Amino acid sequence: MTGELAAYGAESWWRRSLREWFSWRPMRHAAWETFLFRLGIAWIAWLTIGGASHKSAQPVPHGMAAWGVDFTWLGDSHLAQWLVPLWAVCLVLYVCNVAPVIFLLPPLIASFGHGTLGNSSGAIGHTTQLVTLVLLASWLAALWSTVCNWRGKSLPNDFTPSQLAADWTRQVFMSTYVVSAISKLIQSHGLWFQDAPYFGLQIVKALGMAKYGDYGQGNDVEWLAQFMLDHAWLSKLLIGVALPLELFAFLAVLNRRLSLVFGILLYLFHSTVTEVLHLGFVYHKALLLILMVNPLWWLVQGMRRLTGSRTLNSEH
Repeated sequence: MTGELAAYGAESWWRRSLREWFSWRPMRHAAWETFLFRLGIAWIAWLTIGGASHKSAQPVPHGMAAWGVDFTWLGDSHLAQWLVPLWAVCLVLYVCNVAPVIFLLPPLIASFGHGTLGNSSGAIGHTTQLVTLVLLASWLAALWSTVCNWRGKSLPNDFTPSQLAADWTRQVFMSTYVVSAISKLIQSHGLWFQDAPYFGLQIVKALGMAKYGDYGQGNDVEWLAQFMLDHAWLSKLLIGVALPLELFAFLAVLNRRLSLVFGILLYLFHSTVTEVLHLGFVYHKALLLILMVNPLWWLVQGMRRLTGSRTLNSEH
């Protein structure tokens, strides 16, 4: 009888722990948090649109450029003298939360255009794709907030417009990881773990690009490439663990705890890839710190508990 009670108690403890960790609790950020979110997003956007594009032609039209849309005007330095200040003003007003449905639209169009023009030059990349998606999610949230206001309806989960923007942006951000994981499974025909040791060949390729490209010699990690080829099972463990991390990234939007955990793990993942393959992932890492880890909130929370102050109320 005592053993059965102990087993029941242990089961209840695990259930409580799972419920605590994986229960859905909408993140209702304080006004200063959403301000920092907008500031961070605006800063990242400015890094990508704060000047004329280095491309001025669309020799290999991609995306909407393939449908006949001309984005070469983004490479006009004379036109940029007028447009870039306009985008700067729009981003400042967005940070101040002034009519984001209006003032976020020009930077969004600029970000989309810069990415399309870059991909239409003959070499497709996705460096700024995430920035455009984040701006799009923020703008759509602002648009929906405006529509709900016109109709006299409350926002989902009783969010404020700024809280809704943070929530939608976080969801879109994490969805990119899930899509990445699904793509890896499809492209590898489900053999991602089995093919993990051959990742060493990708390291050799990256070293060659760093040596003969524009990145200098790069780090000397040839030993790692050989190590991965020689130790297949360990390679499967080291590389394969990234797949479930990306595949289940959607859990990060459930609550602040999981947002912190996934934010830190994904940041470490990107940092490792940066060191090994010389891929920056600057925007990914910055957005992870801003939207997911949110270190200042945890610092404030910890200081308030240490000083015995009332826990930071993030519900309003």
